Amino acid sequence: MLIGLMTDTHNNRPGVRYALDIFRALGIRVILHAGDLISAELLEEFKDFSLFLSFGNGDDSFYISTKAERLSDRFECEQMLDLNLADKRIFMIHGDQRTELEKRITSGGYDYVIHGHSHRFRNEKVGSSRVINPGALGGKFVGERSFATLDLIKDELQRYFLQ
Repeated sequence: MLIGLMTDTHNNRPGVRYALDIFRALGIRVILHAGDLISAELLEEFKDFSLFLSFGNGDDSFYISTKAERLSDRFECEQMLDLNLADKRIFMIHGDQRTELEKRITSGGYDYVIHGHSHRFRNEKVGSSRVINPGALGGKFVGERSFATLDLIKDELQRYFLQ
């Protein structure tokens, strides 16, 4: 199962569209967004996908949740998400709740821990968990703007950069 990963889009609609075009071309139907979408209006770009979104420190969770419920029954938006996809345990959080992020990473209870917030790409194994930050698509950033795909069966991560 190939999924799309993004975070910290910060209203960068052209960047989101670029990433979604690549996801469509690859046949991806499920996207994990680790927060800081910022504007609920940006959710309309995701209407063809199943979207799992963890709220970031810049997100208005009430407004985004309300808009998500109106747009699609395939959107799930929470502060933290505990998922099971392709028999893999996945935890996703934005990352501004550092203690909770570290607790989940070190728990050994997840195959993948996905986060954002730092605007820095991360791909490392910590104990039994693979910790991934696909990089930022918008906002103030450190490094290049990026997003990623993850093959849950093959455990292969591919990073993509905005053009």
